[in-house]
Amino acid sequence: MISTDKNRTKTRIAAYLIGMRGNTILLGKRHNTGHMDDHWSLIAGHVQEGEPASHAIIREVREECGITLTPQELSLIGAMHHYSPPFDYVNFIFFADLATHEPTNQEPHKCAMLAFHPLEALPKPMDNYIQTIIQQSVSKTPWIAEYGWK
Repeated sequence: MISTDKNRTKTRIAAYLIGMRGNTILLGKRHNTGHMDDHWSLIAGHVQEGEPASHAIIREVREECGITLTPQELSLIGAMHHYSPPFDYVNFIFFADLATHEPTNQEPHKCAMLAFHPLEALPKPMDNYIQTIIQQSVSKTPWIAEYGWK
């Protein structure tokens, strides 16, 4: 059932990082989160109420990787409206070159490891929508997509 915007309670906003170093991408292996545990994923997180998406990804990268990015280091390169029952998400995808940054796992209780992986040899398991975000984003050409809808 489609509800009106005034009754909407199940839409969330998230921000994702395409953090590249050459032809490799930074991924984290989820652990003890209750969602996609033991799957590889991008650095990401929910946008808090009243927070711009660009600030959210800067905060998430600092919290998860110990890297302090500036707004000038980020490019908004994609957006995905993603259905993941019981929620639908509006995801903002940001790109940053991490060649001069050294990530460290700041959340070992939620992330088993952080590592750069070659784009042509992404680790498994990885959820299909994460693979889609990566595939759409590596060209750095702006994109928008929908995923998971019937």
